[in-house]
Amino acid sequence: MEDDLVILIKKILESKLEVGKEVGIISYNETPIKQIILNGITTISADFKYMGQRAAEMIIEKQLEHSSVPFYLTLRASL
Repeated sequence: MEDDLVILIKKILESKLEVGKEVGIISYNETPIKQIILNGITTISADFKYMGQRAAEMIIEKQLEHSSVPFYLTLRASL
């Protein structure tokens, strides 16, 4: 939840810890704002485009299956 990220960042800033050196932040799901907050927050994101394409294929082909979705790590200054 983005609200949780804001609370975490506030607590880190209040504690005077140095992000990327004394404490690290990893957040789920890439958003444009995470590219600039604290000089960049590291994210782990699912490939949502792949998920949508695969879901559409399964619906069209009337298939039911479990499928692995690729995840991507975007390293930034928060680590």
